[in-house]
Amino acid sequence: MRWVQKDILLSLAVTLGLAGFPYPTVGHSAAAQTANAPQDLTENREVDRAFTYNLGATGLRGWIYSKPTTHFDGLQGRTTAASRQILITHVGAGSPAEGTIRVDDVILGAGGQLFTFDARKSMALAIQEAEKEVNQGRMKLTLWRAGTVAEATIRLAVLGHYADTAPYECEKSNRIFAAACAVLETEPLPENWCGAVSGLALLAAGNPDTLPRVQKFARTIGPTTLKLELRDGMVIWDWAYKNLFLSEYFMITGDQEVLHAIREYTVSLAKGQGLYGTFGHGIAPPTADGTLHGSIPPYGPVNAAGLVGNVAIVIGSKCGVSDPEIEPAIARASKFFGYFVDKGSIPYGEHEPWPFHENNGKNAMAAMLFAMQENRPAETQFFSKMVTASYRNRECGHTGQGFSYLWGALGANTGGPAAVAAFFKEAAWHFDLVRRCDGSFTYDGGEQYGAGKTDDNTYYGKSSYYGLSPTASYVLTYALPLKKLCITGRNAKQSNWLSQKDISSAILSGRFDSDCKQREPAELVTAFSDWSPIVRGWAAEELARRPEAKEMVPQLIALAESADPHVCQGACEALGAIKAPNALPALTRLLAHQDRWLRFKAAKALKEMGAEARPSIPDILKAVVQTAEPIQPINWADPVQLTHGQLAAALFQGSLTGNLKAIDPGLLYPAIRVVSENADGMARATLRNYFENHLSANDVQALGQEILAAVKTPSPADRMFANEIRMGGFKALAKYHFKEGIEAGVTLAKTQGGHGSERRTGEIMKELVGYGTAARAVLPELKELIVQFNRQCKNREFPDDCNQMRITSIEDAIQSIEAATTQPNLRSITFTQSTTGQLP
Repeated sequence: MRWVQKDILLSLAVTLGLAGFPYPTVGHSAAAQTANAPQDLTENREVDRAFTYNLGATGLRGWIYSKPTTHFDGLQGRTTAASRQILITHVGAGSPAEGTIRVDDVILGAGGQLFTFDARKSMALAIQEAEKEVNQGRMKLTLWRAGTVAEATIRLAVLGHYADTAPYECEKSNRIFAAACAVLETEPLPENWCGAVSGLALLAAGNPDTLPRVQKFARTIGPTTLKLELRDGMVIWDWAYKNLFLSEYFMITGDQEVLHAIREYTVSLAKGQGLYGTFGHGIAPPTADGTLHGSIPPYGPVNAAGLVGNVAIVIGSKCGVSDPEIEPAIARASKFFGYFVDKGSIPYGEHEPWPFHENNGKNAMAAMLFAMQENRPAETQFFSKMVTASYRNRECGHTGQGFSYLWGALGANTGGPAAVAAFFKEAAWHFDLVRRCDGSFTYDGGEQYGAGKTDDNTYYGKSSYYGLSPTASYVLTYALPLKKLCITGRNAKQSNWLSQKDISSAILSGRFDSDCKQREPAELVTAFSDWSPIVRGWAAEELARRPEAKEMVPQLIALAESADPHVCQGACEALGAIKAPNALPALTRLLAHQDRWLRFKAAKALKEMGAEARPSIPDILKAVVQTAEPIQPINWADPVQLTHGQLAAALFQGSLTGNLKAIDPGLLYPAIRVVSENADGMARATLRNYFENHLSANDVQALGQEILAAVKTPSPADRMFANEIRMGGFKALAKYHFKEGIEAGVTLAKTQGGHGSERRTGEIMKELVGYGTAARAVLPELKELIVQFNRQCKNREFPDDCNQMRITSIEDAIQSIEAATTQPNLRSITFTQSTTGQLP
C-alpha cells in the first residue's frame, strides 16, 4: 500500500466532495471540536478499548464513537450516528485483515470514499458491497497509520448479495446459514435455558446428522423422572425455554420419552402463573392455603422471561398436554398482553407501554404468543407490524440486546415472509456487521446499548454466565425459510400475515423519528392518525418543539375531543408537551372518557404540564376517585388502572404536590385512599414521599386505616415497587409515634427480600428504635426475624453479604431497644367502618 502524509487528508476530502467532513481537519486538536463531537482518532486515541464492535467478516474489532448516554435519545439506539472513524483494536489471526491492517490503524473510509455518515453502518455496507460476485470479495479501506494515509485492500469470501426476499429464496442467506450451522454444531449444549436455545437452532437447521446429539440433550433436560416444585426461585427462564425446545423436538420426532417432562413444564408453568397472566424470574408460589395465581413476588414481573413462559404453555398444549389450569392460563396471558395492542410495546413488567416499536424482543415474543393460538389475528398482526417497524430499534435493551436478536426476525415472520423480508432488508447491515469470518456471530451490546465489552475470543456467547450462543440466535433467523419449527413458521396461519400495505406503512413508521424533522406542522397533525402509537407520540413531541405549536393550541384542543381516538390521543400528547393551560378544561373532561386509553393520554398530558395544571387540581382529585375500580375482579380493559398512575404522579410527585396543603381534605383524602388501594405498585409508590414528608399528625389519624393497610398488604401488581408506599406509610406512622406502627414495622421487615432489602431493613429498625421502650413488645419477633433471614440465606434466597447487613441492623436495634429507658407519647389510630373512597 502507498502511505501519504496526514495533512493531505483535507485535500482528499475536497477531492471526494467531502468538504463538510465533520472533523475540522484531520490533525487538528480534539479540543478545537465542539464538546459533544467525536474526537479525531488520528490525534487522540485515548479511549476505553474494552468496549468495541465487531467489524463483520474482516476479522477486525474497533472502537467507534458512541453518544455518551445510557438513555434513549430519540434515535432508537443509533448511538454511533455521529462517528466517522474507526480505531482498530484487534486483528484476528488468520482473518482476511491479518497482514494488512494493524492495531491502532484508523479506518477513515471504504471504497475510495471517506465515511460521510455513521462509520459503523458504513463499514457494514462496504462489507456487503465487497461480498458481491462482481467485486470478488475485494474490500478497499482508507487507513491512517502513524501520521500517513493509504488505501488498503483485504479479500473477503464471496457470498453474493441479499435477495429482496431474504432470508427467503436468497443464495447469500443460504451460504451464511450453512457456515453458521457448521459453527453451531461444534458449540456446547449447556444443560440450561441457553442450551435449549442452541437446541432449537439445531432443530431449525434440519440437519439429520445432529438428531442423535439433540435427542440425548432432550432426554437429559426432559427425563421421565422429572418432578417440578411450585416454589419461588429463578425457574422461569429454564422452564420456559426448555419446554419450548422439548415441545418443538417432540413435534418433529414424536419421541415419547420427553412427553412426561413436557407435561411437567407446561402444567407447572400454568399453575405458577400470576393473577395478571405474568411471571417474574420465578412463579407466583402457592399461598399457605394452597391457592394458586397470586401476585408475582418481588422482584416482580419480568416479561422477557414470562412471555416465553406463556408461549411455552401454548406450545405444550399443542403436544397434547391437557390440564384444567392450561386454558385459563392462556386466557389470562392473552388478556394482559393483548391490552397493549394499539398502545405501545410490551413493557418490562406490569407497567405502561414502552414508547418505541420494540423493547428488547418482547413485542416479537408477544407476536409469537398470539400467532401460536387459534383465531388471534388482530393481536398477531399488531405485534408483528410493530416488530417489522422496529428495524432501527434493535440495539437497546435492559441487560443488553440479546433477546432482540434472538426473537426479532422470528416475531416479524409471524406477519408472513414479506414482513420479515422487509424487516431483514432494513436490518441486514447489522447482520453482516456481527458475522465473523469463521461463520460465527458475535454479540455486541452492553446495558442498555452501545459497544460490547468484548474481544476476538470472548463475547456474549462464550463469556456470559449462562452461555447463550449468538450464533444460535442468528441461525434461527436464517432458518426461517425451512419452517421446521412452530417458532420459525411451521403451520403458520396466513390469516395472520400482513398485507403489503401494512408492511409498507410499518417500514415508513419505523423511520418517522428522523423523518418527522422535515415534516410541516400540518403533516405532523396528520400523523396523529397513524396506525403506530409510537409515530403518534413522535409526531406530538416534534410538533410541540415547533414555534407554531402555541398558535395551534385551539386546533389541538378541538382535535383532543374529536371522533378519531388516535387523533385525540396525539392531540393530548401534544398539548401536554406544549404545556398549554387553556387546554386544562378539555383534558380534565377526558379523564372520564369512555375510551380508557384516551383517559391515560389526558392524564399523562396533565402530568407533563406540571405547575401549569394547578387550576385543575380539584378536578383531577375528583377524577381519581370517580374512575377508581376494585382490584378484583380484574377489569381486563384496564387491568392495573394506568390512568391513576399518571394522575397520582402528577399530584404526589411533581410540582403540584406543594399545592395540596390548601386543598379541602374532603377532596384530597378520598383520592389518597383510592391511590393507596390501586392494584399497581408503581401508582401506590407515588405516595411515598407525600406520606413521609407532607402529612400532619391529623392527616395520619384521618388516613390511618388506609395507611396501615397499605403497609401490611403489598400491591398485587408491579410488586417491584410495592415497598415504596409501605415504607412511606410506616415512616408516617413512626414519625408521629402511632403505636400501630410498631407491629406494622415488624410485619414490613418480615417481608423484606431481594433488591435493596438490606437498606430497607436498616431504615425499619431505625424507626422502631425511635419508639424506645414501647418497642420491647416486639423483641421476640425481631429475634425470630434473625432466624428467618439466616434461613433464607442458607437456602440461597439471599446473598451472604447483604444478609449480614440485615442481621447487623436487627441486632443493633434489639440492643438499643433493650437499653432504652424512655418512650415517646404514643398516638393510636381511631378505627371506623372501612371507606370505599367513592365520592357521592
